[in-house]
Amino acid sequence: MKKAKFFSGILAIAGFLFASTLIVSACHQYPIEYWIYGVAGSLLILIDFLILAAWLAFGEWGLWIYVGLSSVLTLFVTLVTNARWLNIQILVFLTLGAFVTIFKNSMVSYILSVDRQIGSLEEERNALQAEYSYMQGTNDALKEKVIRYATLKDLTSRLSSTLSLEGVIDIVTDNVSDLVEKADGCILFLVDEDAHELALKAARAKDGPLSVKSKKGDIFDFWVLKQRQPLLISDTDKDFRFNLDLVPHEFKREFKSLIAAPLISQKKVIGILRVESKEAEAYVSDDLRLLTILSDLAAIALENAKLYRRIEDLAISDGLTGLYCQRYFKERLDEDTVKAARLKQPLSLLMLDIDGFKTYNDKYGHTAGDIVLKSIGEILKSSIELGDLAARYGGEEFVLILFGKGKSEARTLGEGIRKKIESQKFVLRQVDTHVTVSMGCSSLPEDAVTRDELIRTADAALYEAKSGGGNRVCLA
Repeated sequence: MKKAKFFSGILAIAGFLFASTLIVSACHQYPIEYWIYGVAGSLLILIDFLILAAWLAFGEWGLWIYVGLSSVLTLFVTLVTNARWLNIQILVFLTLGAFVTIFKNSMVSYILSVDRQIGSLEEERNALQAEYSYMQGTNDALKEKVIRYATLKDLTSRLSSTLSLEGVIDIVTDNVSDLVEKADGCILFLVDEDAHELALKAARAKDGPLSVKSKKGDIFDFWVLKQRQPLLISDTDKDFRFNLDLVPHEFKREFKSLIAAPLISQKKVIGILRVESKEAEAYVSDDLRLLTILSDLAAIALENAKLYRRIEDLAISDGLTGLYCQRYFKERLDEDTVKAARLKQPLSLLMLDIDGFKTYNDKYGHTAGDIVLKSIGEILKSSIELGDLAARYGGEEFVLILFGKGKSEARTLGEGIRKKIESQKFVLRQVDTHVTVSMGCSSLPEDAVTRDELIRTADAALYEAKSGGGNRVCLA
């Protein structure tokens, strides 16, 4: 509107100056003193400027004031100068005022129309810019989702290609940072079925292993385990659900936000997958949904790995005692004899048999005999070290592979086992019963150089122990 007034004023001033100049020029053609014409013309111009200022200040009312005063001024000048033809100036001013008014209104309308068009174009430009920004954001989000889903597809393929429990754990924890942004740390817990509590299986940071002192989880993991629901914490200091003062000082670590999801298989929570960040507000609901998808894939893969391990254990284990079966014992003995020869390490074999086991079965029944066999199996498993192997050879016979132990160490271990079994009490039909075992021991390279020779010499030593009355350890 200010622009419209300004342009209209400029046009009006030009018109007034032109009209006044015509008047002064015309007056010069008559025999009147020139100074009178000059004064009259100058006065006209001056008053025209004053009237224009009033017009600009008061709008249409100013215009009509201008017309009225111009008419009075023209009449006055006409009377003073006796220039009767100047009456025509009334018509000139009236015509000029009407023209300027019409032109002003049309200019104002045009300028307002242009302003509206400019405003409309500006709004359209802003709308297009906002739409472009939205489409750009949507495009970036779609690209990120495509990358994530491609990573998920690759992860699914890798998980389905392994049946190793350790392999599944490594794949999951190694790929979390590729799927979840700002993953400063990834932690995987599995539920210990025997202890019925969480057990730490893996903890990874971006630059290597992550130090986690709470091996059984903290208040956040307990919440996920109990609620069986995913958890998102934007700021651990502001989340009213958890009291960090309850976390022991030695278990506290530096993180501000986290997301965690339960690993659920067959309606049971088998573990927890957790991602942490040192920054507050690091994760949104999309990150939690993605972690939930990843946890579902991990749960299936872990359960498959567990089932495969159980099948393997059943294939190489004795169902009653839990020890390895004879077939796996012979395979392992083959490997260990080669390994012992290559490393020039001793290897000993203990073979034991329960004394009078047939009589014991006939007296107390096969159920009592099974109890004895299971108990001896537990004693053997608890007596050997890492790298050794205990197996049920058949019936009431058992064998122990003792890698890195010579004959004297093997005999000492055998005597300890024999005494434990002798002192073990079995309560059957309200009667305390006991059993004893005989053992034969042979070693590489003193007594044999092959697997079969080692078994044969140990069996011969066992026969010697039983022939001597039983409940003893004999060396080959």
